[in-house]
Amino acid sequence: MVNYNWTQNPQNQVDTVKKFLSRLSLKVRREQLDILLSLYQPSPTTAVLDAGVAPAEELADTNYFEQHYPYAGNITAVSVEDCRKLFKKKYPQIKFLQVAPDRSLPFKDKQFDLVTSWATLEHVGDYQSQKYFLQELYRVGKNVFVTTPYRGCFYEPHTGLIFLHWLPLAWFRKICRSLGRPFWADNRHLNPLFVKDIKKMLPNSFVRIYSTLRLIPSHLIITA
Repeated sequence: MVNYNWTQNPQNQVDTVKKFLSRLSLKVRREQLDILLSLYQPSPTTAVLDAGVAPAEELADTNYFEQHYPYAGNITAVSVEDCRKLFKKKYPQIKFLQVAPDRSLPFKDKQFDLVTSWATLEHVGDYQSQKYFLQELYRVGKNVFVTTPYRGCFYEPHTGLIFLHWLPLAWFRKICRSLGRPFWADNRHLNPLFVKDIKKMLPNSFVRIYSTLRLIPSHLIITA
């Protein structure tokens, strides 16, 4: 993870296209939340950790879990960004903690009944950082539910590029820089994943491919 205001970095601007895609993403987030609710059947006493919340909600699907999880009062949320102002104002029932990147989460082993992370894994850094992030989620949670965009999808949602992220990532990043998108060329900001990448990190993990509209393989869902 990168320890600065990632969401509002000048090179990570919210534009009209992102806002439109974020509205479309609401159905995806709803379906993924329904998968979680069906799979784990949480109750009002289920202790939940959500890793990777954001301090600003310019996009409609940001912090979707906090907005729609039925037992929000049992959520503890963490981020490398300072979300205290937003959470104090909008989610006072949720405990928020700012955490350091690439450091152990400040929780005991299996402290939470359920740990979630929504479209954050691709942003925590290189493969080693991603592996450590997942290992920490598995350490503190009895059950884990993680989503991340699927590199096998033809469309890369952060850059808006089509097919180019299928190239070796060194080539993809060089193209991003040449197109004036150096923010996304940095693997600390974007490191997209195939199923095989997850299986290398955590051989015993269960990874499913989620398809948007049941047609477009768009996300990976990692569960334990």
